[in-house]
Amino acid sequence: MADNKKLGLHMSIGGPAPAERLKFAKDAEDLGYTSLWIAEVSGPDALVSLGAVAVNTSKAELATGVIPIQIRTPGVLGMAFLTIHELSGGRAIAGLGVSSPIIVERWHGASYQKPVTAMRECVTIMRQLFTEGRSKFEGEVYKSDFRLTMRSSQKHPPKIYLAGLNAPMLNLAGEVADGVLMNYSPPDAMAAMITHIHEGAKKAGRNPNQIDVGIYIRMCITEDENKAVDAFRRELASYAFVDSYNKMFARYGLADEFAEVRRLWKQGKRDQAPSAISDASARKIAAFGPAQVGRDFVAKFRAAGVTHPVVFPIGPVDPRKTMNALVGA
Repeated sequence: MADNKKLGLHMSIGGPAPAERLKFAKDAEDLGYTSLWIAEVSGPDALVSLGAVAVNTSKAELATGVIPIQIRTPGVLGMAFLTIHELSGGRAIAGLGVSSPIIVERWHGASYQKPVTAMRECVTIMRQLFTEGRSKFEGEVYKSDFRLTMRSSQKHPPKIYLAGLNAPMLNLAGEVADGVLMNYSPPDAMAAMITHIHEGAKKAGRNPNQIDVGIYIRMCITEDENKAVDAFRRELASYAFVDSYNKMFARYGLADEFAEVRRLWKQGKRDQAPSAISDASARKIAAFGPAQVGRDFVAKFRAAGVTHPVVFPIGPVDPRKTMNALVGA
């Protein structure tokens, strides 16, 4: 794999078990994956997991992909990523998102206010801590008057990537972040989304080409495509009640299908709700089948301007099968 050809790998949200995850990470790095990404929903903890991966790998960049900013303070996030950066020898990527009101407010009892403003302020505080070891800031959402006692020995600070679905956050990523991580989007959506990123960069006087453009590319390398598609429908249906995702999916012509998912769900027909998502819609934003299908899918994203594709194994098969099939894609 060429040194400048990035290819990331997402590591399962709920599994494998911690010991298995460490072996999975080391195997992925040895195969040539250049970045490893850990998401966080309801466990395990992404930052603790990434710290363990940091001391069991030596080359790949290590990223949260992503964690909600509202359930930890910017100061806590700053300390955590600086620690991971030290443990890994300078390989940390702070992948940040604003999640959803359900997760932030109902699950964690935190405030989901002004998400774009909150993200801008959180990044500002974290940058101060990364570069100066000191944050003195007062904004609309966050306040900080905090001095670190730890100092980084690394040449460069941790990178910051923002999860972006719609124009406001994509613009912000272009303004303030080192990269962006998109999600659940087809190759033909990339041009418009990258335009938003570049608009933000130009507004801030930055070189748009220096913003790393990443996306989770969901796929299942399998002989049983129908079973994998059905599993993906169930996954997609869970996003039917998240406004930011519904706004994005509507751009891809899925508004009616997701409205039907919500209708069936509210009627108590939860087992039937995923069937409202068509086979064509599932295959629009994920790949299923033999290895070449997955590799071709990655190639389409690269051709559309993605600089950092991240393979996201899905479905009812061992994720190692997808991992092995996509090496060097």
